[in-house]
Amino acid sequence: MPLPVKDRPEQNGPAVESDPRLVHARGAHRSERDSWNSLKLFLLYRIGISLTLLLLHSFGALPLGESPGDQRLFLLAAETLFIVNLLLAPLVFLPNMPFRHLVSAQVIIDIIAFSVMMYASTGLESGIGLLVVPSIAGASLLLPGNMAPFYAAFATLAVFIQAGLSILHGRHELFALTQAGIQGSIFFAVAILATRMARKALASEELAWRRGQDFADLSQLNRHIVEQMDTGVIVTGEDERVRLINKAAWELLGHDSPKQQVTIGDLSPALRQGLEKWLAQGGPRHARFRATAPNGKQFQALFIPIGRGIKRAILIFLEDLTERDRQLHEVKLAALGRLTASIAHEIRNPLGAISHAAQLLDESEELTAADRRLTGIIQSNAQRMNQLIENVLNLSRRRTPQPQRLALKAWLRDLADEYRRQHALPEQALKIAVTGDPLADVDAGQLHQILWNLLRNAQIHASADDGLEIAIRAHHAGDDGHVTIDVIDNGQPIPAELRERLFEPFFSTNSRGTGLGLYLARELAEANGGSLSYRPLSDSGNCFRIQLPSSIPGQRLN
Repeated sequence: MPLPVKDRPEQNGPAVESDPRLVHARGAHRSERDSWNSLKLFLLYRIGISLTLLLLHSFGALPLGESPGDQRLFLLAAETLFIVNLLLAPLVFLPNMPFRHLVSAQVIIDIIAFSVMMYASTGLESGIGLLVVPSIAGASLLLPGNMAPFYAAFATLAVFIQAGLSILHGRHELFALTQAGIQGSIFFAVAILATRMARKALASEELAWRRGQDFADLSQLNRHIVEQMDTGVIVTGEDERVRLINKAAWELLGHDSPKQQVTIGDLSPALRQGLEKWLAQGGPRHARFRATAPNGKQFQALFIPIGRGIKRAILIFLEDLTERDRQLHEVKLAALGRLTASIAHEIRNPLGAISHAAQLLDESEELTAADRRLTGIIQSNAQRMNQLIENVLNLSRRRTPQPQRLALKAWLRDLADEYRRQHALPEQALKIAVTGDPLADVDAGQLHQILWNLLRNAQIHASADDGLEIAIRAHHAGDDGHVTIDVIDNGQPIPAELRERLFEPFFSTNSRGTGLGLYLARELAEANGGSLSYRPLSDSGNCFRIQLPSSIPGQRLN
């Protein structure tokens, strides 16, 4: 069962419920406002017709009866019709009655009034009966359904009544009934045709409404898809005014979503230059342009024309080259890691045999001093190759961190003592400075490996003139939830042009280095929820900073 609808327009306050056969019968696509507007136009037409009849009567331009009574009757009917139409105006423009009742009342009043006017004039020959046709047609269009034949039947009955009265009073002959029948058939034909036209119009309206709804849903879906895309999307025109832009484009270009209208130049001057260059070249399809955003990100813009003419749109796709290059770099590193791990595994067995043979050969009493020096070189380089293989294999089979709560003050002192003993260093060569007693949630074995690599690096690059000086400083970083560990050496500062490559795999400033120590150290730091970075010092030396998640006393580890 269809839900009842309101009989009055939405802007006119509270409304009464109407008959479901009324406006709702037109379908959900037909707004009530449109129906009431059509009824208002119908009433204005009727007021105009009644006023025209009064004016024609005043000028004597109507074929009226010869008796004064007929003239008074015609004038009374015309004036009554005009006054009734004026009285209906408040009911139509400020709806207080059901729509169906107002339509039916108007057409019935028209039929009665025009029938009286026909009787007071020369009958059907006056042509006034034809004024009933627009009333029937209008009512059939406003209320498509079973009411149209009723209006036609009522009009036909009224025409026959006035024809019969005219014959009884000797005004017309019997052939007036034939004319009345023809007039009635016209009424029925108009009612049927108007009803069919109304139904076809309603079907077309409903189809257009459904397509409009589908288009609105599709537009909303497209906007949602575009907004969720990782690729930046901008729609603009040759006027450079931005018509659509998604979240990814805002973030890539380093802007927040403003409330006011923006242009391409406001987003990125480099993108504007690329667009102007593309337009100057005639707008070739699928043209690409590389540029740098105001926030320093590298991006690639793809321009695609949409439509033709001066008002055509231009679709711009923005791809983050920084992110793409990072992903490509990770893929390459993963492939390289698998390859090197496979090669390292194959080298390890013969390398072990070479090292073992060198040890056995070194035990021989027949070797000369020069031969023993050669066997020492073999063993030294075998150990170096074995360390390289260990680093490569650690990259490929890195285990998941097992964090535990570490009291860094005591733990770092133990690490420093171990490193001094293993490398025979004096106490002043490696100093520890811990502020407070910071706690960190970290895998102890992996933190040991990170610091061991950094200490070994510092020892290798220490200043030859001033002697080895390494300092480990640890403190809580404040409210950011991290513990900071700095490893500082007194070696020559790393040149600025090499700092960006420090953590790349297989990059080393030492000819005997593997280039994997710092890379593996940073990977382990990030695996534990921390970070490893290089901090240049103002005077001399180098600083590598480790930041780790701090531990809150009393909080349990997951």
